[in-house]
Amino acid sequence: MNNPNPSHYPLLCNQNPWNGNENNIWLGSSVTLLRNLEKFKFPGKLATDKRKQIIALISRDLLGSDQLKGPKLFKGEEMSPVAKEFLVEHFMTSESFHQAQAGEAFVLDETGEFLAVLNLRDHLMLQSIDMREELESAWERLFKIETSLTKSVNFAFSSKFGFLTSDPTQCGTGLIVHIFLHLPGLIYTDRLDEILQKNKDEGIEQTGLQGDPNEIIGDVVAFHNSYTLGLTEENILSSLRTLATKLMMEEQSVRTLLKQEHDAEISDLKDKVSRAYAILLHSYQIEAIEALQALSLVKLGLELGWLSGVMQKTLNEMFFNVRRAHLLCRQDQKIAQEDLPHKRAEFIHQTLKGITLLI
Repeated sequence: MNNPNPSHYPLLCNQNPWNGNENNIWLGSSVTLLRNLEKFKFPGKLATDKRKQIIALISRDLLGSDQLKGPKLFKGEEMSPVAKEFLVEHFMTSESFHQAQAGEAFVLDETGEFLAVLNLRDHLMLQSIDMREELESAWERLFKIETSLTKSVNFAFSSKFGFLTSDPTQCGTGLIVHIFLHLPGLIYTDRLDEILQKNKDEGIEQTGLQGDPNEIIGDVVAFHNSYTLGLTEENILSSLRTLATKLMMEEQSVRTLLKQEHDAEISDLKDKVSRAYAILLHSYQIEAIEALQALSLVKLGLELGWLSGVMQKTLNEMFFNVRRAHLLCRQDQKIAQEDLPHKRAEFIHQTLKGITLLI
């Protein structure tokens, strides 16, 4: 399997926006803004030449924006499948970029925190990722970029339905916010469902890391607003921030109680953490999902004082770097698909070489 073309993708491969994220619960968040141009049909109904016209109109302003650092345009037909997969992993999105071809494009900048997607489902999807628990700052950045664009293009807007989007449920502000929380304490003590029910909000949906509500990978639970019509941007940000704060407090409370429990009462959890440590340190090969599940337990074990020799920010980085496209991006040579599990194990061994089990 080929790696992402190094001449195209150092912009992403060399960026690490989650470096320095020492938060043991808030893994990251993303803010997405959907817009469509007036007088054009949605992308799925447009001929390739019309879609290319839209790319030219929007990318001109994005590439000249003083809100972006060294922005570059990448055409869908010129990107490898692995590069598109890298974008999905990096920007924590459930969107499918794999089918992006002629008439579709991406704009990235050197921060590794900004993405513009042109003509996938909507004419424009602006996205900013946040690893520092600064959700509102990420939104303000997108708002400035969108405001700048309105000086030269007109976005489709209805006085009744707000900004028009290809998915009717996203009409309104067109703002979608995702927050990704690491909640192993609530999950392993079987308290998550109870806490979510107590803080139920009909406007917020829960999914897993890859967008599936029925598959929680690595004990990471994602929350996003389910609609935008009738809400202000401030409403959306505030409701998700409030829920995240409550869940983080509940998770921290559970972890504090676990630290105070006697060994006999938490022997099963200690066994799980010990096994996860062994899997990560001694596996000859390991798949991504198995690695994420084990990393979750090691992250919890570190917080509970059962492990030492590694920092939370290193484990947070690994939640991205053990995934397929990230792993390929950082390799100097081509790697066959069947060799990836072994290369992943080698990467984990090297990254965690200083870790010690204390129980």
